[in-house]
Amino acid sequence: MMPLLEFRERVKKVYQKNDIFLIPLMKFIFAFIAFQVINSEIGYDGKIKSLLVVLVMSLLSAFTPSAIMVLLAAGAAILHVYSVSPILSILILIIMMVLYLLFARYTPRLGYVVLAVPILYILKIPFIVPILLGIISTPLAIIPMSCGVILYYVFQVIKTAITMQINMTVEDILLVYTYVIDNLISNKQMIMTVVIFALILLVTYFVRRMRFDYAFEISVVAGALTGLLGFLLSYLFLGKSNQIFSMILGIIASGVIAFVVNFFKVTLNYSGTERVQFEDDAYYYYVKAVPKVTVTAPHRNVKHINAKNGDMSSQSLHSEWNDTDADEYDEDEDTYPENQEFTFNRRPIHRDRDSDL
Repeated sequence: MMPLLEFRERVKKVYQKNDIFLIPLMKFIFAFIAFQVINSEIGYDGKIKSLLVVLVMSLLSAFTPSAIMVLLAAGAAILHVYSVSPILSILILIIMMVLYLLFARYTPRLGYVVLAVPILYILKIPFIVPILLGIISTPLAIIPMSCGVILYYVFQVIKTAITMQINMTVEDILLVYTYVIDNLISNKQMIMTVVIFALILLVTYFVRRMRFDYAFEISVVAGALTGLLGFLLSYLFLGKSNQIFSMILGIIASGVIAFVVNFFKVTLNYSGTERVQFEDDAYYYYVKAVPKVTVTAPHRNVKHINAKNGDMSSQSLHSEWNDTDADEYDEDEDTYPENQEFTFNRRPIHRDRDSDL
């Protein structure tokens, strides 16, 4: 456990020292992945898919709030649809603006959540989003999380609706609009996913705020079990039993990732728990204080010896071996007199073995 704590302290120290560079870099990487996911899902316009455009939008997102990143992503999605079906792009514009205004009104700082859900759906671990939000956020995070789920299903509907664009007659337009709206409103899997994600977040959040020991760790387990039970019932209800195994693996992987994030976020030493009571003029307080585990990373100081100048700075004893020291050397016991301080100089000492005999 101690090596892990030391590693955590080193990582936190590096992050705190270089956060001015690391934060824009992480935002750039996240934005680049998000735009690439949009291009892979509904990439109909070759100009927007170009690497230069993606890099420029990612660079802009690295130095602006997350709401700007979401706005750029929505704009890219609308332009992709417009290049194929201008009529359909109007409906997508309305849907995107509703989602954007809904999340920007209440949780403008959680724009990353909206884009993270479609990305994690491709990686088969979208369950990590509600668990992490339950650990680090509040129930209000349900709004951007739900917007992210809806955005993912909008992408799936768009891919099917694009193939229905045969003629530009009024009947075709109404047919496409009806198909998109019906598939969003009556999509049972999307609705059940939003509900289950909200339950996972709420269970994780409220368990995490309880007063018993290891509440953070237990909250992750509780959230994972809630998701496992909820999606198991939903898949059985929807007749998608073939997805149960991948869902179980995804929830297990999400729980492991949540434990790792929680380890770097906070680690408490419950053996040092203290309970304090004090009062003021209006209240009497009962306080439970649990210390955080803090470890100072070991430092290694290396002292260099300058052999050219005979500098023995790493030694605290300074003297010189001369002929007198050689005379006091006891060859039988192979020792020197006690308290004799010495160092070596560069002058070689020659002893005549014949004279000793």
